[in-house]
Amino acid sequence: MKNRICIILLLSLIVHNVLAQSTIKLTDATLMHEMRETSSPLNNAVISDRNVSFMWPLKDNTGARGSALDGVESKTRHKKPDANKVNYKLRFSQDPALEKDVVNAETSWPFYNPEQVLSPGIWYWQYAYVDGDKTEWSEKLQFTVKDNPAKFCPPPYSTVIKKLPTNHPRILVFESEWDSFISQNKQAQEREWYLGRADKVLKTKLANLANDIDTSKVAGLDNAVKRNALLTRESRRIIDREESNIEVLVRAYVLTKDKVYYDAAMKRIEEMVSWKNSPYLVGDFNQATLLSLSSMAYDSFYSLLSDSQKQMLLKEIKENGSKIFNHFVNHLENHIADNHNWQMNLRIFTMAAFAVYGELPEAAKWTEYSYNIWLARFPGLNADGGWHNGDSYFHVNIRTLVEVPYFYSRLSGYDFFSDPWYKGSAMYVIYQQPPFSKSGGNGSSHQNVKKPNGPRLAYADALAKLTNNTYLADYVRTISGNEPELMKKGFMGKAGDLSWFRMQCQKQLPRGKGLESLPLSYVFPQTGLASFMSDWHNLSKNAMLSFRSSPYGSTSHALANQNAFNTFYGGKSLFYSSGHHISFTDQHSIYSHRSTRAHNTILVNGMGQKIGTEGYGWIPRYYSGSKIGYVVGDASNAYGEVTSSLWLERGRLSELEYIPENGWDKNHLKTFRRHIVQLGSADLIFIYDELEADTDVNWNYLLHTVENPMTVEEKNYFVHIKATNADGVSDAYLFSSDKLDVEESNKFFYPAINWLRADDKGHFAPYKDHWHFTATTPKKKTCRFATVISTHHQKDNGAVPQLISNDRIQVGEWIIKLSLSSGGKTTFSVENKKENVSLVYDDTTTISEEGKTTVLKDMVPELEI
Repeated sequence: MKNRICIILLLSLIVHNVLAQSTIKLTDATLMHEMRETSSPLNNAVISDRNVSFMWPLKDNTGARGSALDGVESKTRHKKPDANKVNYKLRFSQDPALEKDVVNAETSWPFYNPEQVLSPGIWYWQYAYVDGDKTEWSEKLQFTVKDNPAKFCPPPYSTVIKKLPTNHPRILVFESEWDSFISQNKQAQEREWYLGRADKVLKTKLANLANDIDTSKVAGLDNAVKRNALLTRESRRIIDREESNIEVLVRAYVLTKDKVYYDAAMKRIEEMVSWKNSPYLVGDFNQATLLSLSSMAYDSFYSLLSDSQKQMLLKEIKENGSKIFNHFVNHLENHIADNHNWQMNLRIFTMAAFAVYGELPEAAKWTEYSYNIWLARFPGLNADGGWHNGDSYFHVNIRTLVEVPYFYSRLSGYDFFSDPWYKGSAMYVIYQQPPFSKSGGNGSSHQNVKKPNGPRLAYADALAKLTNNTYLADYVRTISGNEPELMKKGFMGKAGDLSWFRMQCQKQLPRGKGLESLPLSYVFPQTGLASFMSDWHNLSKNAMLSFRSSPYGSTSHALANQNAFNTFYGGKSLFYSSGHHISFTDQHSIYSHRSTRAHNTILVNGMGQKIGTEGYGWIPRYYSGSKIGYVVGDASNAYGEVTSSLWLERGRLSELEYIPENGWDKNHLKTFRRHIVQLGSADLIFIYDELEADTDVNWNYLLHTVENPMTVEEKNYFVHIKATNADGVSDAYLFSSDKLDVEESNKFFYPAINWLRADDKGHFAPYKDHWHFTATTPKKKTCRFATVISTHHQKDNGAVPQLISNDRIQVGEWIIKLSLSSGGKTTFSVENKKENVSLVYDDTTTISEEGKTTVLKDMVPELEI
């Protein structure tokens, strides 16, 4: 408890002192935590955008994070509080003494949503841990509620549950609307997709897990984690296919009321239930799969089911639902982002709970938990709408992000998409992956996200309609005009298909301002992302730069790429993060994809950033203007030995070694700030790195490409590195006060061997090599790198910088003054007299644009886990 109080006080002190100093040097070991360490609202917080949700840490090790890896049992077990007992108390009031007009509450889980909307003013609160007849109260905390008539205030659970229909179906469609739903969708293209697929399933042989699974290559793998990963993948290949077959039969029945689909679906469900005790049913999605199919069938087929079928399905729902609920409670609500449970399992559990409410006693608790955890923790991790795990793993959350709040909206009559998070999410969709573009290059498997896919387009379509967002509407029209069948390609995707939603919600896309009206840069300060563009009008000629410096560090599916950037032209990558996501923790995926050596950032003596939340960066200041854009990333706390107990255990299980030979050692870094300045637009970028260590070190400047090899030319004053794709070029001009030792390679630190991902014919396709550039300084305590990047079409002549004096560079109409000397003051300026715009960095950052002056100082983003 004392440690938690210290953390809260420290964060409060930091925020309080922000205005008193220009540059903030954080000393926290981590800004985020795998499991909640801070209360919410934070002490002295100000809340204006939504009603308050109270959340607090678990006591000691109760509700610990569980197993380190999917399918691997944790050897350390902690007793969790009983989900059916009172484990916590809460009291809050506007009376500082907490004596008058006090609201008292008791809960089974460590969060609470007030029944009423809290009035503006200062509020005081405490939470307590209950253990039998012992009650241990926290210190008194306070927060301020600001008046805001438009804030997000959904109704309490007690109001919503009274509106749940008592008849069936009530999930895929309300029984009272069933006939009109069928009638309204007679001509819907999605209806034809469902029925066409369902009719094929009627002719498809029923799977047999034991006979159909291919385990021939499992025994040949060199450790238990790899063997489990391959067995899980082969198991899911069959289970996911059969799940999809059953789901499409259920939906076809709801669309037609044709019993042939009911009969076929029930036969397949009964077969899948028989797999429960099979040694080949591997992976932590399987309980949710059985729960999903059982509850969907129970709700949709209710009027056709025999008593024995109802009892069989209720038995499966109770068994699997209870296991999931007991895992969730006193765990999920305090986990930073419990991947599979956030992605799909919570959505499945929610729908199952409401499907059997009133008919399965346990569902009363389940629905209460599901609804309230959504209010408290979802839809996103923070307010800015970004997704810290990157685009590939953003896509596996899409159905959850739409279907759960849409169900609550339909049920309650309240618009759950008025949550301000969705405004930021719209910008994340657009800026992290513009139309026809590869993703921003963050998170596991980003290499595979080559252009917006069907689920992303469907999410943009849904959000545009639900939030009246005309930018998203233009995003959808732009992509669909070129790829009209793209949404169909995502049909029946387990995590991202929104075909059913489009039949439920038949709103039209709004019209209004489109992509061309958007600014050329956008920053997500809490997630730690930034994007810069050059041309929203002609996307085939758009130059783009993405950047990451994130408080989330490199936990979950996030990478150790603090202060890394990627460049693009025409939607294809140029300088880009390297490596392949083979599995979560194999040697290549950790050493050559997750680790810092794989990204366009800096190594210190060849050593990289910590794995886990401890390896964090952050964005202290940023600016988005019409003629200049700017962002600063601070990765000063990111480097050093891996200390996360979770990642050390994952390493032990996967036979990884976090040692100097592999890129992790004692930290010598004191400062790493990377300034990125957009000179007009993203076709011309200036980067300034300020680096300081506690001893003499070699500084390693990294660049990578994945499309084509780089060309490198050493000049008198700079090193010229060129990256190319089919149409575009990024020319990087690297300046340093020292002679740089330059190396190029097309080999990974650890080879990329495909031992896991076979196609349907069992072929394991080889992974591509990538290209790697390193420029290394002599040993020195302080270092300054300056980089000018010109991104353009191959037929065009990009801007070439000219060194006009020891501290002055001219590039196009821009004059850059800077200090590269190790002993000089850390300062730089850029100016374009013709456009009357300038930026000066000298502790503060002063930007003058169109007659207006803006002074930037460091601001710590609001974080609460």
